Amino acid sequence: MSTKRVGFHGPGTVTGRLLTAIGAGLLLVAAGCADSDPQGPESPGGSGSTGPTSGAETTDPEPADPTTGDWVEVPSGSVLLASTVGTAVLAVGEAVSSEAGGESVDGEVTTTRDVAAYDAAGAVLWEFPGVVEDYYDPTVLATASGVALLSPEGASTRLTLVDWTTGEEVWSLAPDDLGGCRQWRFTELPESDVIALSSDGPPCPGTEPDRAGVVTIDAATGAIRDPYLPSAGTITTVLAPATAEVWSVELTDVALTVQRFDPASGAVDAREFGWGAEHAEELRAVNTHEHNHIEQVGPDLAVVQRWGEQGLIASYLMDWTTEIPEFTSGDPAGPCFGEALAARDVAIAGCLAQDLAADDPPLASVGFDGSTRWEQPGSAGLTMEVPARVTPVHVGQDRAWAISTGSDLLTAIDVETGEPLWVVGAGEGAGEISQGYLAAGGVLVAAVAGAEGGPGEVVRVDVATGVELDRHDYPGGWVSSTDTAAVVTGAEAALLTIVTESVG
Repeated sequence: MSTKRVGFHGPGTVTGRLLTAIGAGLLLVAAGCADSDPQGPESPGGSGSTGPTSGAETTDPEPADPTTGDWVEVPSGSVLLASTVGTAVLAVGEAVSSEAGGESVDGEVTTTRDVAAYDAAGAVLWEFPGVVEDYYDPTVLATASGVALLSPEGASTRLTLVDWTTGEEVWSLAPDDLGGCRQWRFTELPESDVIALSSDGPPCPGTEPDRAGVVTIDAATGAIRDPYLPSAGTITTVLAPATAEVWSVELTDVALTVQRFDPASGAVDAREFGWGAEHAEELRAVNTHEHNHIEQVGPDLAVVQRWGEQGLIASYLMDWTTEIPEFTSGDPAGPCFGEALAARDVAIAGCLAQDLAADDPPLASVGFDGSTRWEQPGSAGLTMEVPARVTPVHVGQDRAWAISTGSDLLTAIDVETGEPLWVVGAGEGAGEISQGYLAAGGVLVAAVAGAEGGPGEVVRVDVATGVELDRHDYPGGWVSSTDTAAVVTGAEAALLTIVTESVG
């Protein structure tokens, strides 16, 4: 695999596609959106701001001290899966399905890709073959002890941890060690010393009533820990970022059960609703075309939903602190958890939302309480999908959504007030935008299409100041990112940048 260092030049116009989450697995292909919860826990942003500009482009800015390496070219089609400071792990090469020699998990076709680790100069450090490819759920995880990878084995999954630098195996767990009969996936916890594996779906034959919906593993040793999330029915799990927990909703013949699980301590809080409980039956998925979903609205507030082929069927709130739990009617979470395109962030108790059912819909900052904080009419091209991370950026002490107003390239708009904190490329216009926030470096990466469909560019911005760090001509593309790296993937090439020194 060859790599090539890429040079840069002065300002011009820009292109791409942006990725994030929408409620409960509803795939909106035309809008480039898919369910996931890419937000994750907050990381410190850039520090040492010289003060944001207000509604005006910075003129002849002084470059900030670089915290990210140069752009390097990596194989076409590469996608970023995990990273740490100085190293990124990418999916590379062609995908292989079970029909072409891969494995079948749960009777369905399993797709795998090889992965490779790169340093900031674009050198390949190591390669690992045949990792499960999943567009929605992580199958490669960064830990302090190494890189954890999931590969198919028989009808289930093998978990392997390899060294960040050498790719050498540290430990490996076979399907029999993990238990279960379904494919496992990672839950991206903020604590990197504990690995949590989730397995959604109905119970395996012979395992009722107490199988593990989530198992926990010591990342350093590979020892399976005692704490686990029990499950007796068809379960759906999700990361609850505000509390570093895994929340779940599960159905059995007798009840709907909502659980919160702390992987670190093993504590489980389960609330059971018999089918005679108010609103419980409305939330009951009745066939394979329907599914349930749970999301965190706040540290002690959950929204539980039922989705079908036509979209959202029912949505109710549950307060964990009430002595007698109940589902409350109405949905003050509003469009953040409905059928609008929405990038949610628990830390700001709100989302960036766009109603795709409307003509020329505005982009809105909306609170989980249903309040509209501000609307930006005519916003250009903010499509959202996995695996980029659409999340508020840190501009000094403020939090902002980075968007285009249509006339500019990028504007950081205060989440609460709607005031512009900085502008990049005033008057240049923009088409579709795909972006990633490298929080550990305080850098925003954006691939932006030309306003009139012309050639695109990639731009990097110091989010604390709005200083444009560099641009590079690039014919389209979309961004996959983590807190420490980003890859821009286009039709003919892919570009990689890695945080080389964490800020803050």
